[in-house]
Amino acid sequence: MTHKILVVDDEPDLQLLVKQNFRSQIRSQVYEFVFATNGREALDRLEEHADVALVMSDINMPVMDGLTLLRHIGEMDRPLKSIVVSAYGDTKNVRVAMNRGAFDFVTKPIDFDDLEITLSKTLKEVETLREALSARDQLVAVRQELSIGQQIQTSFLPETLPQPEGWEIAAAFRPAREVAGDFYDAFELDGDRVGFVIADVCDKGVGAALFMALIRSLIRAFSEIEDGPNGISVSPIQRTNDYLLRNHWKANMFATMFFGTLHPKENTIVYMNGGHNPPIHFDRNGVKHPLKPSAPAVGMFPNVVFNPTEISIEPGEFVFMFTDGVPEAKNVDGGFFSEEHLESLLEAPVSSAQELCDRMMAALDSHIGTAKQYDDITILAIRRLP
Repeated sequence: MTHKILVVDDEPDLQLLVKQNFRSQIRSQVYEFVFATNGREALDRLEEHADVALVMSDINMPVMDGLTLLRHIGEMDRPLKSIVVSAYGDTKNVRVAMNRGAFDFVTKPIDFDDLEITLSKTLKEVETLREALSARDQLVAVRQELSIGQQIQTSFLPETLPQPEGWEIAAAFRPAREVAGDFYDAFELDGDRVGFVIADVCDKGVGAALFMALIRSLIRAFSEIEDGPNGISVSPIQRTNDYLLRNHWKANMFATMFFGTLHPKENTIVYMNGGHNPPIHFDRNGVKHPLKPSAPAVGMFPNVVFNPTEISIEPGEFVFMFTDGVPEAKNVDGGFFSEEHLESLLEAPVSSAQELCDRMMAALDSHIGTAKQYDDITILAIRRLP
């Protein structure tokens, strides 16, 4: 790699001395020198040569002196370092130069052995600066991509949830990172039915978010196919599992998932729990009925049969669904929120599905406090009105 150096000095002999003393480095293309006789000319050279890595400038020059040049260089947004050449004992100007961004200095008459050491040291600093700027630019690019990914992922979540007559549906979602592996959804289907799902993709980060987007799209698409004994009660999960194992088994990704179909007129829910945290069906007396898994996680094993289960929902009863980011939320001491605490919050009277979600999120905020959120938090609540 060739390092381009701009030498700024109004002494005509300096250009010849530099070429003579660094002829070996010039011949081997270690250094390439560009010359200017004052600060104004140096700024023109910098505009012409965007790859200049180092400026070596005299302080006292006509038209524009070295200190003024340093001020202009300091305003440039480029990986560039400067050293100044000063008269021996000119401490005042050297201090001003260093305050204006000069990395080092050499004194006249120039000792070229010392100058070579100074150039080498300064150029190493330039390389470190370039690497830091490159890393910064890459980080900015990654953050921009994640921000776009976050916007796209947010668009996958329903803006509004269907509210069939006599029922309430509410949800809350908080990702642990820019993008999440959790998702929830609720959507209207033919025959006044409502499909709903809550899921947690294994792992975290971008890979989980991409897999989440795929599964969410598959569930939506397969929900339109009515070929099961209970309408669409089983086919979306079965078809999604088969599709993932057939086309994406190398990814070694899977998702725990609770999928259901609400039949508002019949006051029933037909559901399938694929390895997910058991949602809690609780009645007006606070008696809780966990809806336990009946099959493994979706995308984990081939040839799995996902059988549906049907439950009746009486007036005033809830089904509360959540991902493992809820019971496993940690406080600053590492203590878990726990399913016991979650269930205790379900015992207090609540007037709506939204109030239940708000209460749970407030309790989680209180528990987590200043600790870092470890996992995505997603909750979904369905209530039959009294």
